[in-house]
Amino acid sequence: MGLETRKLAVALIVILVIAAPLGYLGYGYFSYSKVINPGKPITTIEYVVVKTPTGQFYSMTLQEFKDYLAQGGKIPEGSKVYKIAVESYITGSPIVDINTTLRSLYESYTIILGDPSVKNCKDKPELYMGSCTLRTATVMEVTAFVSNIFSTIYYLKGLAMGYNNTTAREYAYNQTMSRNRKGYLDFWTKFEIGRGSLGNAQNLAILLIGPAEGATANRVFVPRKGLLVFEGTSDDTLRAEVVLVEHLINFQWPSNSTATNANS
Repeated sequence: MGLETRKLAVALIVILVIAAPLGYLGYGYFSYSKVINPGKPITTIEYVVVKTPTGQFYSMTLQEFKDYLAQGGKIPEGSKVYKIAVESYITGSPIVDINTTLRSLYESYTIILGDPSVKNCKDKPELYMGSCTLRTATVMEVTAFVSNIFSTIYYLKGLAMGYNNTTAREYAYNQTMSRNRKGYLDFWTKFEIGRGSLGNAQNLAILLIGPAEGATANRVFVPRKGLLVFEGTSDDTLRAEVVLVEHLINFQWPSNSTATNANS
């Protein structure tokens, strides 16, 4: 083998060593876009969430809301009304998709709080594209909501393992605390979602997409089991979407919870 041939061979090896990992990272990163934009849903149901000035939340389908108004119904003055699409890409039933995803047994769960700018929301709110106060409220709501469901599932597992009520609750608490993490929608998180290592049958992922993350619609959907996406064009819409999901799956807060003022 001549000197020039050896140089070419070495150059090719170097290119392969560098290009292969970069290609893999690029594939996972760009696959993220396909995951959160899965195309036309099997079914879409439009809902309306009404938040009253006192902080009460009410939800109904868009058609029910129109019928209510047509029959002379009124909403309290100063209320906020959010129109939200709930889409199904798996079973054809958005509620079944969401219920199955949230109430399955996972090894861990991750709350993806949004763009990295959310980290500095408190100290540098001017750098955040949206409302820091409303995003914080949304994060608190979804974190408490998902934690409660995760804990309940491990509580039932504890009972099935033969633990008594007290021990099962301790087991559920410990499992919930050790199996959760938070993340931000940076390059690596997008890569993990794109390649399927985050938001799957083993790890539940909850993704918040608001104005800071480039949201273009108000919708809730499960593109695949283990990944629940809330997309809202404003941070208060994101909060309304979380409450809507609570209503849709008939979630009940523990009596000592103050996460929401009402679930109706």
